[in-house]
Amino acid sequence: MQKIISGMEQLHKKPILLLITNSFAAINVIHSGLIKEMDRQYEVHVLSSLLGKAEIALINKHFHIHARLIDLPFSAESRLIMLIRKIQKAIFFHYFGIETYKIKSLGENRILNFVTYATLLIMNSLNLNKFFLILARKLIVHLSARSQNLKGLHSFHFRGVISSSPLDIVENRIVNFLGRDKIPSVGMIISWDNLTSKGIINANHTCILAWNKFMADEYRKFYSIFGTHESEVCITGIPRFDTYFKKPPAAHAKTNFRRKYSIKPGDKIILFATSSCKLFPRQIAVTKDLIAYTREHKNTVLIVRCHPADNFHLYDPFSDEDNLRIWFPDNHFASPVLKSTARMPDLNFLDSLTEMIRHCDVCINAASTMRLDAAACNKHIISIAYDGKHELPYSESVRRLYDYSHQIPLNRLKIDHIVTNKEELFSALDTVLTENSECNNLSKIRPFIFHKEPKSVHAAMSAIKKCLG
Repeated sequence: MQKIISGMEQLHKKPILLLITNSFAAINVIHSGLIKEMDRQYEVHVLSSLLGKAEIALINKHFHIHARLIDLPFSAESRLIMLIRKIQKAIFFHYFGIETYKIKSLGENRILNFVTYATLLIMNSLNLNKFFLILARKLIVHLSARSQNLKGLHSFHFRGVISSSPLDIVENRIVNFLGRDKIPSVGMIISWDNLTSKGIINANHTCILAWNKFMADEYRKFYSIFGTHESEVCITGIPRFDTYFKKPPAAHAKTNFRRKYSIKPGDKIILFATSSCKLFPRQIAVTKDLIAYTREHKNTVLIVRCHPADNFHLYDPFSDEDNLRIWFPDNHFASPVLKSTARMPDLNFLDSLTEMIRHCDVCINAASTMRLDAAACNKHIISIAYDGKHELPYSESVRRLYDYSHQIPLNRLKIDHIVTNKEELFSALDTVLTENSECNNLSKIRPFIFHKEPKSVHAAMSAIKKCLG
């Protein structure tokens, strides 16, 4: 009887399309539980470059939902659109003076940089930059809306589309295609750096979901120049952060955690959340420094939580370290050719991250979103701003990451100890490990996360319902 009722409910739900082309977007939409709320309201069809039938079956079983996978190949981006987007991105960053682009360009060919900069200056002096940005976006939206491969989507009669990674041109293409039939769309900006590092959203969304006021103001500033289409901007908080604000863990949770990782009751726990090797190629040197610290302080244990795009083989020599625990993603044996953003993290990803942060005494990161994660759990934070024994040029160094546009407002809060060498790292560890394991960082980061309670999934779902009906 229950199955019959459930089936009847599914028949009366509006069909919507959910686009997932990025693993971080998957965490925000799936792992956070937002997809379960979507399933209660809509008949959810998923079009994804990283989810197959097996993954959808796991998701449905895990959340007790009925999401459906659409098997449709993604066509490659045309060379013309790719060229227009490259020029568009350079003009966009120059026009708005975005610091992230200036820093990233330091590592590129000097002659190319000079020619690009000179060209942009000339265009700016002729007042052509704004004109070209508007024209380029109209062209991309127009050209990308016409795709023979997507005609099969018409048969689903969608009442709405949700783009979980709206700066992805693949998702833009599908939104634009369906937009020709006046189908409303929601764009969920997946991370605080997207608007100042990924270029332009080349689609006209009905509604944009942002984490906080900073991002909402950025969106309005950047996209007001296009004038013809004004998206509603809704501030929802960070859906995946809801897990940090749910009811406190049971009294035995800490004991169970320590037992799982073979950590003694009185030991201090250092959590080092690594970054992508591309962003921080020398982070193994920091791991070596942290291991050296645990050798000097026998009552400390280091947990290294590897980023999906870390180089896992670099940790092989440390397998015999008594005070070291290494956490690898469940799919870390996948081909290194496959980008980390092209794989769905295991469904317990947020649960394992939450317990590690909750039970550690200090969290160490390298200019990553982990600063916000740790602060949300009121943990001491140490931020790495050195590359090991041999300092790299600024254009290649981890130091540059702290000067990216999205990091600057967070730097001003001084919620962390930023260390520039091994000695400063050891001194910071000595300081925080003698203090209480919790501090008052949560209240300081409220403007960045918007909610201090598990309300972000609800806020996101409310905005989606308002937009899609």
